[in-house]
Amino acid sequence: MKHLLRVVVLFALLMSTAGAAPDKSAAGTESPVGQVLALGPLPVSTAAIAADAKLDELERALAMQLARAGLPKAGGEVPVFGRTLRWQSADPAALDGADALWLWSVNLEASRYVEGRLALDGLRKPVVWRDGQVQAVKDAAVELKLPTGSHAVWLLHRGRDGKDAPRLRWLGKAAHDRVTVHLQPARRVSAQLLTNAQTVSKLAISPDGKRLALAFGGRDEVAKADLRRLEIRDLADGGIVQQWTGPIPAAVAWSPDGRWLALQQDKQLWLRDVRSGEARLLAEHDSIGDWRWHPDSGSLLFEWTRPFDAKDAKVKRLRGLEDRWKTFRDNSQLFQIDIASGLVRPLTAGKTSVNLLDVDPSGRRLLLSERLIDYAEPPHSQFRLFELTLPDLARRDIATLRTLDGALFAGDAAADGYWLLSGPDLPIGDGSTLPAEVVPNSFDGQLYRLAADGARARSVSRDFTPAITGLTRLAGGDLLLNVVEGDRTPLYRYRAGAGRFERVDTGVDLVDGLAVSTGRDPVLALYGTGAAVPQRVNVVDLARNKARVLVDSARSDYAQVRFGEVRDWTFANSAGDTIDGRYYLPPDFDTARRYPLIVYYYGGTTPVNRQFTGRYPFHLWAANGYVVYVLQPRGTIGYGQRYSALHVNAWGDYAADDIIEGTRAFVAAHPFVDPKRIGNIGASYGGFMTMLLATRTDLFATSIAHAGISDLTGYWGEGWWGYGYSGVASRGSFPWNNRELYVEHSPVYHADRITTPLLLLTGDADTNVPPGESRTMYTALKLLGKEVEMVEVAGQDHHILDREKRYLWWDTILAWFDRGLKGEPQWWQGLYPETAETDAAAPVAADAP
Repeated sequence: MKHLLRVVVLFALLMSTAGAAPDKSAAGTESPVGQVLALGPLPVSTAAIAADAKLDELERALAMQLARAGLPKAGGEVPVFGRTLRWQSADPAALDGADALWLWSVNLEASRYVEGRLALDGLRKPVVWRDGQVQAVKDAAVELKLPTGSHAVWLLHRGRDGKDAPRLRWLGKAAHDRVTVHLQPARRVSAQLLTNAQTVSKLAISPDGKRLALAFGGRDEVAKADLRRLEIRDLADGGIVQQWTGPIPAAVAWSPDGRWLALQQDKQLWLRDVRSGEARLLAEHDSIGDWRWHPDSGSLLFEWTRPFDAKDAKVKRLRGLEDRWKTFRDNSQLFQIDIASGLVRPLTAGKTSVNLLDVDPSGRRLLLSERLIDYAEPPHSQFRLFELTLPDLARRDIATLRTLDGALFAGDAAADGYWLLSGPDLPIGDGSTLPAEVVPNSFDGQLYRLAADGARARSVSRDFTPAITGLTRLAGGDLLLNVVEGDRTPLYRYRAGAGRFERVDTGVDLVDGLAVSTGRDPVLALYGTGAAVPQRVNVVDLARNKARVLVDSARSDYAQVRFGEVRDWTFANSAGDTIDGRYYLPPDFDTARRYPLIVYYYGGTTPVNRQFTGRYPFHLWAANGYVVYVLQPRGTIGYGQRYSALHVNAWGDYAADDIIEGTRAFVAAHPFVDPKRIGNIGASYGGFMTMLLATRTDLFATSIAHAGISDLTGYWGEGWWGYGYSGVASRGSFPWNNRELYVEHSPVYHADRITTPLLLLTGDADTNVPPGESRTMYTALKLLGKEVEMVEVAGQDHHILDREKRYLWWDTILAWFDRGLKGEPQWWQGLYPETAETDAAAPVAADAP
């Protein structure tokens, strides 16, 4: 903590002294850049460069290589063609007149969105990059529009141009367009850093637990290139045994005998000999799905999908509610491919797709499921669980279930039965701990021991509070369980013999992926993050239950980034329940100041987990000068069955009370928050909550709903999964038998009560919560003359995945909050210039940071 305070104080001093004071004028501000970091002269012939047709590429290559090293610092060494150059702090005016190649670096800090020009007086042929992007130089200046944050500027030039001394100046467009210049290797986090950091997305551990295969992905912003590599590491010392570049595999798995590493890259299935490194193409087929090794290492089992051919149909008769799904008519069946010969044989056939759940350790039995169309009972789906024996392909149906979240063989013998993941309301089980009149939340996953005949299931997790979401079999018969526990997703080991749950030391708050060895003493490898911890790859000795770090992106990608603190905070609501939460502080947090507050929530059936970054980047919002409060309203899983059951047939009642009460309690407990500058944002069910809150309170100064639900009936009938989700969230309730729920809880029917300025966001191709939900609310508020904006992201579904569109989406969110909470509409108007003349945003009378 003391170290953090020293860093914050040091950085604050640097910000106040690094540049000369700006000269104010009616037109704007002028700030001279008194010092730069200079590297040079570079050992490159300027005459040869001037004559080279590939000048642009050479300049970009230089910037790309230097940017990978991070922000430079005075005295930092750079080896170049056998020489060692050093970055030095220099006065631009001291540059001599020699025709030589120089690289300068400065950092610009913007405490708000600013516009201006960086004047480059007296320099020959300057080339400028800002945050890795080349900038157009016109009339010896670069036009810049800088969002709040840190901006690295690289300047390549050929020395002094003429007799006048060179100088750099920031020329702000208006009086508020000010920047601070510094030369320190420290910065706030940015959208690009969060999305470009090299992270692991796939891993596989050798059967003996001695080696680990990792697939890394990242992005080089200067080169505009994706960086992908695969490597095998020795877990004894962490050293790299093999490494190669290539696409990120869709799946990767070690053969049980440890000889082969299988990788799927698009439609190709490769085998790599881990001893020699030789790669062999095993199969090349379109639409290869999930696959796994057979226990004898002699074959692979895989799902192969035959896409439906519409044959240019002019009309489409729906075969069922699921027929709206893009892939519903595709057919997936199970196949087996022989490693030695490459021969492929089918194991299943039929009109219904199958899903492989497990292979018993002997390799003689397969556990599969198929989805059936049956709407008789909520959640209006049905799954058939069945066994297939090898090699005779004899089939035995086990059970038909409404909810099936996973299943494994419970032992080698048929009489051992199965491990089953399902909801607490499983009809053949005893998973519910609630009174008979209380409807459980089907998403609150429970672990059952299913009898071999499928007739009954015994819950082994009735008294286990976390919700179970996944299971992996360990050698010896124990289970490794993925769970949701509060806002964390840890792992538990279930000691099957003793019936005991033991928490695994994973070293992270959130486990995103894992692999476990198959030997007698299993070794676990995983990757994950924490609220304040970027991605790590950890290795866990399960025998000793101790984790160690193998790969740490905090050191490789975020070493120069200053983050604010993340603190847990809970409160007791009026019903006596403890409501979990946490909050994020700006990197330069000062208790003497008052900050605007962003409140984020989901309110649906899962908590907002402690992921380091994601679709809603809390650290980025904090870096833009906001305190961010995240809370977990009643109704979510991970806190026990009573808590999660409050989600059913409530549609925001308990969640809205908790958000309003929690926000007021948080502000009262934290005097550094300005109670007049509170904004709120939620997405999907959280977007519904934003709309609902706007009809019930004027606590918030401005609000954002992404992919929100305005009309429960519309979502229920039109969303691809609307009827299924409603089968849990509105169990037993329909528009015809519960008008109170479907009408009175739909925000659009109370749109006339809304007084809060509202931004509606949606992907225009959203199939989960259709864009019509936002359009309906937009229409209502427009006709009512309310303050509302709507932005649709072209070609995007429920999640905004396209990189550049995500950046613009994130900018839109922060620009709207700047407009409504800081009284700074310029960023919003810069993104959407047509709003400049009509924007009604008034300045906020507060000491904005």
